Amino acid sequence: MKKTLAVVAMSMALIGASSNAQTPPSACEPKPGQAFVGGPATQQTGMQIQAATGATIFQWVFEGSPVTKDYRRERVRVVYNRDMQVLSVTCG
Repeated sequence: MKKTLAVVAMSMALIGASSNAQTPPSACEPKPGQAFVGGPATQQTGMQIQAATGATIFQWVFEGSPVTKDYRRERVRVVYNRDMQVLSVTCG
């Protein structure tokens, strides 16, 4: 019985260690992205927004389009209109 408990305890320790070893994704910082609001919605602007915010996931969203409500700390969303103008830059 003691041997079984020792094996279970060691297994649990290894599982805990492996889950802690993962590096969390970088958090998006929305403030630097605000400088792009009102500017053109181009591929170059998108790359600049992603670099400025530190996001690892980038998403263009056409004004009024439905989006998922799940929160992703590493995602930046850029809303644009039919005039190809950036309306908002948000993280999450």
